[in-house]
Amino acid sequence: MPKYQGRHLVAIHVVVALMLLLTWWTGESIKTETGPFAALYYVGHIFPGSVIFILILFEWIVRNQGKLIHTPSLPQHLWINRKLHRAYYLILLALPLTGIAVFFDFFASRPFYRLHGILFYSLLALIVINLISMLIGHIATKQNNLH
Repeated sequence: MPKYQGRHLVAIHVVVALMLLLTWWTGESIKTETGPFAALYYVGHIFPGSVIFILILFEWIVRNQGKLIHTPSLPQHLWINRKLHRAYYLILLALPLTGIAVFFDFFASRPFYRLHGILFYSLLALIVINLISMLIGHIATKQNNLH
C-alpha cells in the first residue's frame, strides 16, 4: 500500500473515531442535562450521527459488497477486517433507527434505549477486536518479511 493511501486511511479512521466519540459524549450528556444546553447536546448527538449514517449508507451502496470472499491470497487479518467492517456498517445503519425509536419508547423498561446502547457498545467491542486483529496481522507480516 502506498504511503499516501495508508495515511489517507488513517486520517479517515481518526475523523470517524472522533465523530463517534463526540456522538457518544453528547449522548451521555443528554441523560444528565436539563438546562439550556440540552438542545445543544441533542444537536451534537444527532448531527454527527446523521453524517456517519449518510457516509455509511453511501459506502454501503457504492462499494462492491462481494469482497467478502476469502481468497487464499488474502491474509487472514484483512479478511477479518472486511467482515468486521460489514458488521460496523450494519450497526451504524441500525443506530440512527434505534435512536429515533428512543423518542417513541413509551414502555417502562425502555427496550429501544437499551438496544441503542447495546448496539453502540457492540460497535466498540468490534472496533477493539479489529484493532487487535490488525496489530497481530501487522506483526506477523513484519516477521514474515524478516525471514
